[in-house]
Amino acid sequence: MNVLVSELKPYKFNEKFFELLPKDVYKPLKADIEKNGIKTDLHILPDNTVVCGHQRLKIAKELGLEKVPCKVVKLEGVDVIKEYVIKDNLLRRHLNPEQRAPLIYELYKIELKGSGGDRKSENYQKCQNGTFDVFQSVANKVGDSRRTTARLVQYEKIVEDNPEFRGEKVTKVLRSVKKEYQLKSIKAMELPKGEFNVIVVDPPWPGSGGYDPDGFRGSGDHYPSMSLEAIKAIELPAAKDCVLWLWGIDINLREALDVIEAWGFERKSTLIWVKDKIGMGAWLRNQHEYCFLAVKGKPVFHGESIPSILHAPRRKHSEKPSEFYELVEKASPYKAKLDYFARKKREGWQVFGDEVE
Repeated sequence: MNVLVSELKPYKFNEKFFELLPKDVYKPLKADIEKNGIKTDLHILPDNTVVCGHQRLKIAKELGLEKVPCKVVKLEGVDVIKEYVIKDNLLRRHLNPEQRAPLIYELYKIELKGSGGDRKSENYQKCQNGTFDVFQSVANKVGDSRRTTARLVQYEKIVEDNPEFRGEKVTKVLRSVKKEYQLKSIKAMELPKGEFNVIVVDPPWPGSGGYDPDGFRGSGDHYPSMSLEAIKAIELPAAKDCVLWLWGIDINLREALDVIEAWGFERKSTLIWVKDKIGMGAWLRNQHEYCFLAVKGKPVFHGESIPSILHAPRRKHSEKPSEFYELVEKASPYKAKLDYFARKKREGWQVFGDEVE
């Protein structure tokens, strides 16, 4: 329906909330309305208060339009109106993740209580005891996944405390904070006790470069890397007779051999993991990974029937296939086995790593 512009008034959002709403490019919008008129309904309350379409209302007044198309919505309560406006902006506009984040965070706070995540609210208490998943609830309302919602909320919390991150890519900010947490965790970790006859090491090699969330060629800065000298300085808890499996990335093959020598091992062979999907790479897209087999002393080793090529699906970043560990266990029937810089707990193995699940 069409409503007289003179009868419309904007809803008085508090200034902080209004700043969260994405701003259209005003001049192009005005030029389009001047040429084609207003095609999208303004959303108004029964008393003609505009809740969605403040800029269109302002332009209509500037252009001297008599009437504008409107849609009446029946909403009561500040938080209900805020939620409606946020959902309208999220579902109607093409926003990037960084623009969506403050709106998603506001919805998150409203969902907890409605006025900033009151710890005394019923929903907050339900979150604490596990009977209410606020991230999933918000995700359902805006058509996102739970993971996306949680990431945007985390991003916005970080940006609130660190305004210098505002405008940076969500993935870049989250990875940066994750790295700081990892560095603190690594420093606080205690090395495994005892000596081991089998050791698998997947070092955080240097040289991967910074993470580029828009690119596909860089290997990605998924963890805090170590310098080559720092890797060489690691004192492996190796037994007198020990088998070492050292994972190496393509650009650090020579360095991997230096590390083996620095650790007092002798290289014997190379296992090549061939993956089912291509990954990243600066010149060629990698679909393989090297693992150097080295020994110290005279360990028991049964590799006669084990090929140098391992075909196994690609996992998430840095995670090695279970088929690899089965191969290692088959070749070396020792009980004292260590997975250094591990990603997962594994039966029969001691693990060392800040991301162990």
